[in-house]
Amino acid sequence: MDATDHLRDSLAAAVALGNQFGAQWSRGRPQSAGDIESVEAVLRLSSKLSQLVDDDALAEFQAGGARLYAALALLADGFVDASAGRLNELLEATRAAPRLTRPSPPTDLSQVGEAPWHLHFAASGVSLANGWLAEFATAAAMLLGSSEYELLKRCGAERCDLLFLDATRNHTQRFCSTPCQNRTKVAAFRARES
Repeated sequence: MDATDHLRDSLAAAVALGNQFGAQWSRGRPQSAGDIESVEAVLRLSSKLSQLVDDDALAEFQAGGARLYAALALLADGFVDASAGRLNELLEATRAAPRLTRPSPPTDLSQVGEAPWHLHFAASGVSLANGWLAEFATAAAMLLGSSEYELLKRCGAERCDLLFLDATRNHTQRFCSTPCQNRTKVAAFRARES
């Protein structure tokens, strides 16, 4: 995995966490309350490893996810400066501090270069949730600071507040999912027929 893969995965997880705790509507239905299992699923989007979340961490993820959604929604709606302000607040609150770590140092000099280094965005000594939120806020900030920030969009379907990253080649995706696209087409057809 290269650095851009990790950033892409962290950004996808940031959007998913924000949607989980910030969106009111999801694919035509009220958004269900996020729980431990949904947070663990979001974390697997970025790390591919299982992370156990307890009730205390869940409360931190809920609050941070709502803040992340608010910042990302502003960006998707074209309020770039306001989004940057919210992301800066989140970065400061999580004490985001990039640093390189590796799982275990090499035991002899012949292994130098074999143990992969990993970039983490959390300061030492912060909680599990705070560390992840620092990474997600950093990924969102890197998106905002790039020329591709317009790829973050809000679903165009009624009763869906989900945000998504437009992965189409021509960047014309309007819906977060096929069900939202189908609901919109059916509604338009029924309106024409009546």
